Amino acid sequence: MNIFASFAIVDATINAILPSVLTPAFGVFMDMKYVGVGDIAKFKIMPNSLYTVSKGGRGERTTFRQRKHAGDIIVVPQEHIITIYVNMYSVLSGKESIAEFVRLVVTAVEQDMYAEAVTALTTGLSALSAPYTYTGAFDMATLLTMAEQVQVYNQGVRPVIAGTAVALMNVIPDSASGYRGNFDANGGSINLLRGVYGFDVLKLDQAAAKNGGLVLPNDKIFVVSPSQDKLVKGAVSNAMTNSNQFYDNADLTEDFTYRKNYAFTYASAAKAAVYTISD
Repeated sequence: MNIFASFAIVDATINAILPSVLTPAFGVFMDMKYVGVGDIAKFKIMPNSLYTVSKGGRGERTTFRQRKHAGDIIVVPQEHIITIYVNMYSVLSGKESIAEFVRLVVTAVEQDMYAEAVTALTTGLSALSAPYTYTGAFDMATLLTMAEQVQVYNQGVRPVIAGTAVALMNVIPDSASGYRGNFDANGGSINLLRGVYGFDVLKLDQAAAKNGGLVLPNDKIFVVSPSQDKLVKGAVSNAMTNSNQFYDNADLTEDFTYRKNYAFTYASAAKAAVYTISD
């Protein structure tokens, strides 16, 4: 069995799977570019402030001149490494599953990339100030006010209300809001609302933190405009691998190292808001 050929197939398979996995997961809040190994990515950030409109005195040829300039953000991917090993006799007897290996590597890389991207998102949103941030008991009117604020200052682009399933439980209206409903008890279920007062509701998937636990907070609801400009910019490179022979290790195992460069940063022309729910 040519183990090097097998690992080459594994590498090609992982590179083919990752884009289809990552794009749907990141699409709501991140603009991601794929670059070559050792390369960097540059993103243009358009200005998101309006020009000042002055009243004319009918005797002026011009008023004070204004100009908005776009900015550039550089994202430098950082190397991330996974090293696994296989036992020679397990491979020779056909007990090692290459398919399972591919699944675990893809899952590990996906979870780590998503966790870093979500961390960049939450770190950026935590730096927001009023009126784009609010802390208090959940109030639907307050949430809608924040959504309207974001829409107005994103030039009318309608935002979405996003968060974890736990956080979005607060968006389900109760009897105090005048909500009533009749449900069939046979096979009934409780689902998140698809929209609330004209704003779409979007559930964000959780990610595993490096030290255990979950990355996304369950006490925060985000108001974002994915179609205006993504909040997080990311750069991902192609993968590189290296391995050795079974007899290079004293225990007759072969090492396989998978390395991939990626990085994420919060940078956007779009306005966003975060609602921190307190008891």
